[in-house]
Amino acid sequence: MALTGWIWAMAMQMATLPAPPSLPCWIEGRWVSEEAEGRWTEENWTGCRAETMLGTGRGGRGDEVTTYEFMRIARNENGDLMFYGAPFGNPAAAFRAVKAGPAEIVFVNSNHDYPQRIRYWMEGDMLLAEASMRDGSKPQAWRYKRVAGK
Repeated sequence: MALTGWIWAMAMQMATLPAPPSLPCWIEGRWVSEEAEGRWTEENWTGCRAETMLGTGRGGRGDEVTTYEFMRIARNENGDLMFYGAPFGNPAAAFRAVKAGPAEIVFVNSNHDYPQRIRYWMEGDMLLAEASMRDGSKPQAWRYKRVAGK
């Protein structure tokens, strides 16, 4: 009888644990930001499949690419949802999801020099992205419109 009570208590405790965050499937697609002085930035994200999303990003001015990054959102060996970013082909830095909802996700790595926080969220049909320090200081922000094709 005591074992049954212990099993019941564990089941109740597990039922109150928050569900692990889901992949942000709402960022799937091609996103472009046209900025001042001919600057532009774009991100391309695959759909959610096998608990993994792959992304590429690039930015530039006019016909010149000045930045690029390879990205991945997937679960690590512990089941944590992670963002892996590898700008300019460098080794990927890992950021753990600390907040996730139907139209927002926040990843944090307090040990990274910059950024320490990466946030994506939707406002209407716009995808917004922000890289900053963990406390939100030193933000860099992008406003993307979804584009079809190519």
